[in-house]
Amino acid sequence: MKSLSAILLVLFSAVIYAQDDAVVMQDSLVDSDSNSFIEDHKNQLNIKFDISNDIPKYFITFDDQKVGIKPNLNLRYALDFNHKFASVRLGIRAPVSDAEKEEKGDSYVLNLRVKLLFEKWAHKFEYLYVRGYHIDNSENLTENDIQYQIQFPRLKTNIYKGSTAYKFNENFSLRAVASQTEIQTKSAGSFMPSIDYWLYTIRGTDEIINVLGEPDKRDTYNNFKGFTTVLNAGYYYTYVYKKYWYAHAYLSPGLGADFYTIESYSPDQNTNQNQTNFVVSLKSGIAVGYNSQKYYFGLAYNNRSTKENPYTDTFEFHSSRNIFHAFIGYRFKAPKPVAETIEYLEKKVPILDKDVK
Repeated sequence: MKSLSAILLVLFSAVIYAQDDAVVMQDSLVDSDSNSFIEDHKNQLNIKFDISNDIPKYFITFDDQKVGIKPNLNLRYALDFNHKFASVRLGIRAPVSDAEKEEKGDSYVLNLRVKLLFEKWAHKFEYLYVRGYHIDNSENLTENDIQYQIQFPRLKTNIYKGSTAYKFNENFSLRAVASQTEIQTKSAGSFMPSIDYWLYTIRGTDEIINVLGEPDKRDTYNNFKGFTTVLNAGYYYTYVYKKYWYAHAYLSPGLGADFYTIESYSPDQNTNQNQTNFVVSLKSGIAVGYNSQKYYFGLAYNNRSTKENPYTDTFEFHSSRNIFHAFIGYRFKAPKPVAETIEYLEKKVPILDKDVK
């Protein structure tokens, strides 16, 4: 409840300090050309509140069985701050009950994402740290009555993610769906190739809380570290209805490789194994929403279907996922500190000022 109160306070403050319609129009760059496909609102600051079920999940081998592990999270909240070329997301931990903590353990999550969106190029950088996992569906591992999910209280994941994409059609606005700093006023689509990459470590599988709720030290366990890169060939399309209502869809198949090391520990010996997995992925998604000059809202569904060709069944980092989002946001005149900071960066890096316009 404290997290929700803080979010509502931020959004309420944004509304209080928002300017009237005349100021909003003055601070945006609305193209009067009837042939224009894009309405520019990059000079404004917009704040977006997002709720999703984007919970990280991986597969490991436990007691000679392949099991899924995930943190004790129900939903994920986030605040996005978008101005000109910059978009910054701060993740907020959703509260869980004491009963859930006892059953599935406690999890700590730190998430920070930055997007740099230019006229043709789009870059995304994200850091995700999670400590505390449990095995999903632990009842599959025992015939006894289950009292607790099997937990990994010391299991930590450090993940650095990034992507770079290039847009071919200048009439298509990626910013309209990625940061809401523009409005797509007419239907348009674009071919967008991209490259995704991950650098990750997963450590701390040596200690568990068993189904009886008791600490248990494992004699044999594995840690993992690796790097993945995937090349994608995607097409993105936005259908516009009466200027502000829209439906967006995309399809992006990809091929890549996962290079990782398995650090195996046992009473007899410790070994390192270097492995390479061939990765085939298909990213797709749909979204519907309303994007006006002052506020916007919408729903989105994203899917990533992934197939790996592992040389070992020990570990699977890229699992298929279905993610739902609900979001709402508001535009207002950018506060002076924010505007001055972005202007300073544009002066120090001239390509930013040239590319953002």
